[in-house]
Amino acid sequence: MYYYQIDMKNMSFPAYASTSRTNINYTIDVFACPPRDCLSYVDIKNIHCLCRTGCLNYNRKWSCPPYTPAFTNFVLGWKTLIIFFMRTEMSQFSYINNNYLKIKAANSILKSRADKFLRHMVTIKHGKYISTGSCRLCKPCKCKIGSPCARPELMTYSFEAMGVDVGKLVIELFHKPLLWYKPNNLPEYTSVVCGLLTNAEIKMEDLQGEYLRYITN
Repeated sequence: MYYYQIDMKNMSFPAYASTSRTNINYTIDVFACPPRDCLSYVDIKNIHCLCRTGCLNYNRKWSCPPYTPAFTNFVLGWKTLIIFFMRTEMSQFSYINNNYLKIKAANSILKSRADKFLRHMVTIKHGKYISTGSCRLCKPCKCKIGSPCARPELMTYSFEAMGVDVGKLVIELFHKPLLWYKPNNLPEYTSVVCGLLTNAEIKMEDLQGEYLRYITN
């Protein structure tokens, strides 16, 4: 079955990351659909309000509000949106004493692998990817010093930055809630959400195989 067909399937597969201390297992859930099927999750006013009041990157990075395109415009011309929900159990990080550092390590594992794989898929499938968070290509972002984006052709946006209610999307498509770290309250798992827009024909089994081949550890 191909991703651009209407009767899409979802998929889940395990992977692992090798660290200096142990192997960390994580799960990748995948859902594919026409981009128009996700328009119901767009809530620009409320999501951007949360960005403005709760995120230090607001108005300080070109990949963040108020500079981001609307999701409805960003997906125009693409047949398929492949959404990745990657998560790992926090119980695996018992070798780290500090809970905040556990979350930081877990998110680093997920985000680095998501970014690496999706940039690879964009290269071989001529697509466009939606990142796990704000663009991290330049440090600091040129926006902070009042200069134009240094790499506009490579800059990425997240679902949230384009006004998508990711919490609602994850609940309805993957049937699991997003869990958040709070001081003295380590969640059961941490997760990242990202996506790939493509007009290419990609079989489910080929997508899994390409991930496990390209992300070797």
